[in-house]
Amino acid sequence: MAIPCSPARVRATTRLTPHLIRITLEAVGDWTWHLDGIGDERVDIAVPREGETTADIATFNLPEYGPGWVGEEPPWRHYTVRRVHEGGRRFDIDFVVHGHGVASSWAERAEPGHVVGVFTHDHPHSYYSAPHDAAVQILVADATGLPGLARICEQLGSGVRVTAIVEVPSADDILSLTSDAELDVRWLTGSGNGLAPSRLAEAVAAIGEPNEPWYAWVACEASESRAIRRDLRKRLGSARDRHHAIGYWVAGASGDMPADVEE
Repeated sequence: MAIPCSPARVRATTRLTPHLIRITLEAVGDWTWHLDGIGDERVDIAVPREGETTADIATFNLPEYGPGWVGEEPPWRHYTVRRVHEGGRRFDIDFVVHGHGVASSWAERAEPGHVVGVFTHDHPHSYYSAPHDAAVQILVADATGLPGLARICEQLGSGVRVTAIVEVPSADDILSLTSDAELDVRWLTGSGNGLAPSRLAEAVAAIGEPNEPWYAWVACEASESRAIRRDLRKRLGSARDRHHAIGYWVAGASGDMPADVEE
């Protein structure tokens, strides 16, 4: 059975940094977004084609749409819900913009009144799953993983120590992160993100094994997340249930297609 694709209208757009645009969406109809989402919960968004202002939602709701679909598939991409408002009637999505790709291009021209399609799963989908005893957390992201990392930090309580390593295109893309946890944020600028070789794996390799129970969450380009995963497992001896390394996109793929797979 196909997952329903429901309409949502752009209510506001905000340029947070040169490469990050926040788009606030408002549900059209009687559906709402989840209120119990974990920090990196995923949302699948159908976006308008070039030159259009409304996504082709009808195609996704055809009875025959699904695995094996042979028709032209309208554009859609995976994103992270940054924040939820008004009981799920409104929610924010932060779009990384990079001058190419259907979703990035739409985000740069999006205006209030544009309509997207939202795949309304029955429950939130996420990877972040820190064990209850994880007194130390290592959070790693490039620009695509930054919205999830920021929300994870906001949802953490006191008594947790966090080392966050974030790689963004430029110093102007650095954001202020807030949390009740004890935050140590290390920013890498001018590398990765499709601009130059990433330095995330190198930065993680410089971290020694914490002396308390710990957990790691990684969200970045697929090959870099694999390198970090190997380091977490081999050098630091992290058990499989104490880290999640997710490839959010694939360098060099058409339009830098999303990977969205745990490595």
